[in-house]
Amino acid sequence: MTYSSHEIDEEQIRELIEFCQEDYFLLGILKSKKLIFKQTAYIEGKLVGVIMAWKNDFHPYCTYFRLLTNPRFSSWNIESKLIAKLGKQNLPLQTSIWETATNLKQFYETNGFKEIRRTYMPTLKVDAVDLEIVDDCSIRTLKEILFNPTLKINLLQFVRKTYEETHLDNPVAEKSLEEWEKLLVEDVLVEGSFIYLDKLEQNIKAYSFLHESDQPNTLELGWCGSVEFDFLQSLLFKQLHYAKEHNVEFLQGEFDTTSPYAMFSLGVLPFEACPTWITYQKLL
Repeated sequence: MTYSSHEIDEEQIRELIEFCQEDYFLLGILKSKKLIFKQTAYIEGKLVGVIMAWKNDFHPYCTYFRLLTNPRFSSWNIESKLIAKLGKQNLPLQTSIWETATNLKQFYETNGFKEIRRTYMPTLKVDAVDLEIVDDCSIRTLKEILFNPTLKINLLQFVRKTYEETHLDNPVAEKSLEEWEKLLVEDVLVEGSFIYLDKLEQNIKAYSFLHESDQPNTLELGWCGSVEFDFLQSLLFKQLHYAKEHNVEFLQGEFDTTSPYAMFSLGVLPFEACPTWITYQKLL
């Protein structure tokens, strides 16, 4: 087996990414300035493994990495050899895998990595749910909230607090409310994202955002938070009706087990079953 830290044959890395059921965003990482390390393993000229590590500006307190190997060559102990090449980093190491990648799951769990969360990414067929029309005068669109300076600040503070509390194992960077606003409105549907206000319309009780999707006839549920789950349920039903009114066929979600609001959202609507995405971390 030979190793290289030089440029990777793009056709071979694409084949390995596809074989490992990984995301093609890793190709972008390999070409990004955020990349801090890469190492490949070859057997007779064939790419059989790669490890890459990068930084994330939004979560700067860990080193992200991904390890891809061809299980057909499991007897070569490629995983151990490549992760040894990564060496010691100044920050905790963090990676994610599908729970069906049993070889990597066993490897991480026997090499000091701790599971910090699971993420469900299921799909819901919109027409499969029959709901009555949601008509609640306490619900406002995100578009309306953004035009109200006081409520906008209230919302941004709520979103920041909720996100920080649900990402304690991988803290977020210190950012101003202006920066959080840019994150909040990124590819968001301002008329399909809803906010629940109190009776005096001075405080925010819940929020749930909706986004465009790369998949056809699909929208994505985004960040959510609430002081009481009943408020959040009303917003989710409102978003479901929004999807129906706009002839959207599917809703997708990304629900972390570290967020009680996300897990509530997962349970309140009949999403299809799906494997989970496991995130591991190793303190150094």
